[in-house]
Amino acid sequence: MSDSADLERRYRRLLACYPRAFRREYEKEILAVLMAGAGDCQHRPRPGEAADLIVRATWMRLRPRVSPSQPTVLWAVGLIYICAVLKLLGVPILPAQSGSTPQPLHIGISWGVFALLAWANGRRYRWATVLFGVWFGLHTAALVVDIAQGSAFSAPAWAVIGAVVFWLVELSALVLIVIAQSRGARAGSPRRDTGSGFGRSLR
Repeated sequence: MSDSADLERRYRRLLACYPRAFRREYEKEILAVLMAGAGDCQHRPRPGEAADLIVRATWMRLRPRVSPSQPTVLWAVGLIYICAVLKLLGVPILPAQSGSTPQPLHIGISWGVFALLAWANGRRYRWATVLFGVWFGLHTAALVVDIAQGSAFSAPAWAVIGAVVFWLVELSALVLIVIAQSRGARAGSPRRDTGSGFGRSLR
């Protein structure tokens, strides 16, 4: 296999990270740009190129598919992603958890749920609003039980403040999502952004 064919095959593997609809429209254009900028004896994508393609593909799949003219949804999704990052860092959402060692499985599940909810709400799926409401309800119930059992009073002040702030972030996100859903129901479903022009940014 020639260096050129080998390089093209590896580029196609990286481009496979992008959504199918995007690849159908822009893959040939992006591949042509990448091949034109490759060196004569290059047979692997440069590390910077590979990282750039992967980061852009990840963002394209995770970013909210709403117009910037709908800041309510963008803020809501951003708040949920903040919750996901906090859980990934092992920040406890209940005061009683402040003295325990965070379990990787628990952190992974919580982070995964928040990331999924952010992704789905960014695409305006109504089931995602319901699921986030249930998730918030469970967190609220656990927080109330924690307080009722007196665990919050024996926890450090920073843990109590952190738990309340975490709860308020979730509440704010849920309120914004409900507002956006009610507005969307009155005005009709917004047109989804398919990421047009993204390929040109790779030139």
